[in-house]
Amino acid sequence: MQILFILSLVFAILVSIFAVMNSDPVTIKLLWKQFEFSQAIVILGSAVFGATIVAFLGIFSKVKSSLKIRELQNKIKKLEKEIESKSIESNDTTINEEVDKNNNTEKNKQDIIKEDIINQEINVEDDREENV
Repeated sequence: MQILFILSLVFAILVSIFAVMNSDPVTIKLLWKQFEFSQAIVILGSAVFGATIVAFLGIFSKVKSSLKIRELQNKIKKLEKEIESKSIESNDTTINEEVDKNNNTEKNKQDIIKEDIINQEINVEDDREENV
């Protein structure tokens, strides 16, 4: 940034030297009027006018960029909140699925044990019938 500032100062000095070396009077025609100025004043005035236009364009670009950055930051915050809420929902769903899976496994174990008990009772009854 400092290099750009130094280059701008050097350019301004060169324009000033050029303007002072060319200080003859010139006639400027603007629409229906004529003005007579020193050529140095015309050169310096043109340089100042051009610098002002560049400054306004730079400010406009900076404001536009700042607004875009703010918009994108708000969008990032919104998406982060959305991701966080989906992550929580996903974790809840995963936990619920694990609990259901464990419950189903426990139910399956209980069903198997009940079937074994029933089968054992049937076998015992069959054995009793055979012995009788």
